[in-house]
Amino acid sequence: MAAYQQRGKRWRAIVRKKGHPPISKTFQTKGMAERWAKETERDMEGRAFRDPRQLENLTVSDLIVRYRREMPDQGKTKAACLRMLEHNLGPLVLAALDKPRIIEYGRMRASEHGAGPATVAQDLIYLRGLLETARAHWDIPVSVEAATDARAVLRREGLVAASQERDRRPTPEELERLYAYWQRPALRNMTTPMHDVVCFAIASAMRLSEICAIRWDDIIKQDRTIVIRDRKHPTKKAGNDQTVPLLRDAWSIVQRQPRTEGEPRIFPFKPQSVSANFTRAVLRSKIDDLRFHDLRHHGISLLFEAGYQVQEVALVSGHRDWKQLRRYTQLEARDLHRDAP
Repeated sequence: MAAYQQRGKRWRAIVRKKGHPPISKTFQTKGMAERWAKETERDMEGRAFRDPRQLENLTVSDLIVRYRREMPDQGKTKAACLRMLEHNLGPLVLAALDKPRIIEYGRMRASEHGAGPATVAQDLIYLRGLLETARAHWDIPVSVEAATDARAVLRREGLVAASQERDRRPTPEELERLYAYWQRPALRNMTTPMHDVVCFAIASAMRLSEICAIRWDDIIKQDRTIVIRDRKHPTKKAGNDQTVPLLRDAWSIVQRQPRTEGEPRIFPFKPQSVSANFTRAVLRSKIDDLRFHDLRHHGISLLFEAGYQVQEVALVSGHRDWKQLRRYTQLEARDLHRDAP
């Protein structure tokens, strides 16, 4: 049974239930106190009660540490986002993690860190996921709605938005300028064969991380195919292996790469180093707004232009949803003119 104490004109309800620490709350009337006490006792009996006092003793960092320990299957993007949240919101107790505080975080990311709308949106997606895990898996009564409502406000302010799809492709003249840059005498003996890496990226339509991870043992010589291990997938973070064909010049480029004893990879380089070399060449060749990932876009578009069907291109690119390949076709009205039979 709950106990009730009158304090001036207000009433305090105290609920004591075996297996739960005592909890109390003060109300304007005794009737309100009795209703709250009955609901709390019913929740305790039905194992639905979540003690809100936990929120005063736990911080955002506590949630993130537990999440890393119990939900270890995290991609690089999520791990980086959790580090950002921990750095900026970590010491905050969960009771203070309300809509205004999350809105303040989003505005800070945009103004002080220069984060774009897609990046801020991604932060809030992972924050909401963290709160959903805390509430559903650990019975911590956090407010998931605070993250949802904050996202709506930031979207109205233009600080949250979906990522913009790029359709940038290198022109033949730009590629020639890059190849000429890497042929300079001072760069001919550089460790990373950037000319081959770039040509392979276009011919294979692989991501840079995939290029730097493919192995000699994964080549199926008689089929001219190769297995890409743990290929990027919207839900599966591991075990998503895919066999893809090495089309166009991709096969010959692989065959001319030197083999090093003890090194299983075909392109044994760090993706960050390759990306840095590419960015440096773009800047020094006075090419505007070209990224290494644009080579994948270019390679997929070339497959369509060569007459491959969408299901064939998907086998190369790894896209599960064929609708996502629509933006690579880049068809124009004049392209539909054909000679009459």
